[in-house]
Amino acid sequence: MTLVSSNKKTKKLFLTTKTKLSNAIDTKLDIIVSPEFYWVRKFEIPVKTEAQAKDVLPSLFEDITNETSSLTYQVKRLEENLFLCFAFNNKKIYEAIKSSGILVSNIASIYFAQNECVDYKCFKIDGLCFAYVSDNILVKIPNVLIDECVDFVGVIGNIKLSSMRLQIKLYNDLFNTKLLYTFYFIFAVLILLNIARYVDFTLQIEPLEDKIENIKRVNDFPNSMIQANSILNDFEKKIRVEKQKREAISYILTNQRLSLKSFDMQNDEIILEYQTSNKNEVQLFLNKNFKNIKITTVKNLTKVVVKL
Repeated sequence: MTLVSSNKKTKKLFLTTKTKLSNAIDTKLDIIVSPEFYWVRKFEIPVKTEAQAKDVLPSLFEDITNETSSLTYQVKRLEENLFLCFAFNNKKIYEAIKSSGILVSNIASIYFAQNECVDYKCFKIDGLCFAYVSDNILVKIPNVLIDECVDFVGVIGNIKLSSMRLQIKLYNDLFNTKLLYTFYFIFAVLILLNIARYVDFTLQIEPLEDKIENIKRVNDFPNSMIQANSILNDFEKKIRVEKQKREAISYILTNQRLSLKSFDMQNDEIILEYQTSNKNEVQLFLNKNFKNIKITTVKNLTKVVVKL
């Protein structure tokens, strides 16, 4: 039977391999994890920061356990070059919490017993005995080795928790792996669908491209947009010139007073002959609409060349 000691905000619980909650708890819990769930050692490491020390822990714990590849590591700096180092299996702690009847949603924080129980050199809980031994490391020991130990049930409420929390992922790694595989599968299916759609689109587009090229060839269409734009610009230029000619002819024919004897067009020139010797009258009329004109008069005939 595991003790849970109450205060106003949370309850404290000491988690061991035998922890089983007889009743459901609907308040937040601060869990103190027993040494059964982690390895702890003091190492002298010639570095300055905890982060630097953490990088070398896998190699340092190789002599203690062969599970280094699946462990999570934490470090607490005690003094210069001296560090208190922890290694634990995230999955094992998660499974112990789950089997004890504790709801993950009720967990406030998790702590190492190594740091939280220093005021009690030896104590018992859940029928197990724990004691601080050489180098002040907390370990589980056989009950027969110690006669008198503090009943931790009566004192757990007095513990003032430290600032060092156990950094754990509160979910099952197996579930997480399955979830990742599911995402990978869905992602792969989406990729295959997109590839299939691309291939189908390519198969549909190729016959259309062949038909377009055939139409271009039969109708002598240009092969590129640059050629097409060039042809279009030429057509637009011709249209502007023809429109200009039409407007010029329309203007010339509006004058009923002048007797137009002949009319001819050569490229961008209009050649006119008026049956009159009054050059000024002809020039006055044409200057209203044309800028470039050339007039000559011979006897009763006035010849005009209009440059468009």
